[in-house]
Amino acid sequence: MTGVGLAAAAALFYVGLDVLRKLLGQSLSAAQVAVSINLGAAAVFSVILISTGVPHWDWVFASVAAFESVTIALTSILYVQAVTLSPLSLTIPYLGFTPVIAACSAWILLGEWPDWAGFAGIVLVVLGAAALHFEKGRAWSELAAAPFREPGSWRMLLVALIWGSTTALDKIGIAHGSEALLAFCVTFFSALLLLGVLVGQRTGRRSRSVTWRVGVLLLLAALVTGGGVLCQFFAYRELLVAYVETIKRAGGLLSVVIGCLFFREGRLGQRLPAAMLIVVGTLLVAL
Repeated sequence: MTGVGLAAAAALFYVGLDVLRKLLGQSLSAAQVAVSINLGAAAVFSVILISTGVPHWDWVFASVAAFESVTIALTSILYVQAVTLSPLSLTIPYLGFTPVIAACSAWILLGEWPDWAGFAGIVLVVLGAAALHFEKGRAWSELAAAPFREPGSWRMLLVALIWGSTTALDKIGIAHGSEALLAFCVTFFSALLLLGVLVGQRTGRRSRSVTWRVGVLLLLAALVTGGGVLCQFFAYRELLVAYVETIKRAGGLLSVVIGCLFFREGRLGQRLPAAMLIVVGTLLVAL
């Protein structure tokens, strides 16, 4: 499969993960969902490592894996806090900036820089991703001012900064280990960190029971996470980091369609102009 195909497959996996998270959030807390999915994905990666053998790794790999375990645990908490404290229309649009941040970090750390058509595609996807989640009737000045007055907005902006910066580190870590080894380390150790936070936050309330339906959804979420992470990591072999992140972010278009059709979130027609920006931008990157 080509790099574009792998990046597109990763985007589809992450769209599926969004749907599963939404369903699981109806039965479990956000922290329980994050810990369960990460531990399940780590189990998937461990099976791959057992079957293929653990590759050679060095201190560079260990440093990247340790750093990213902390950042993933941190962004998991910040993400949940962001969408809880502030409106989605003033938080989710900031995730659209990750491709630009990824392009800058990859240029600094890897010497990668998109050509003019690729960069134009990135800009279109960023604009489309921001407009896709922005509610009609709001002024764009609200989005610009939100980080200074909305507690959720500055948290999501920090998430976008961290996600965009660490994608280049993924490629460095993989070069000093392997895709499966890095995936296992960051999911397993971030889950342990989150588990520690979850235990520390317990206040004696009775935990929610896990039904067979929830168990099946958690298993599916673990498998989908494993597929998404591996496709993303293998796509780095053929594509620039910024291109992979741009194609991933374009998957948000499908998430919006699913939300409108299956979760009755509405406003699909209002989002078509933003959708066209994302489609054109993705085509520029892919071609």
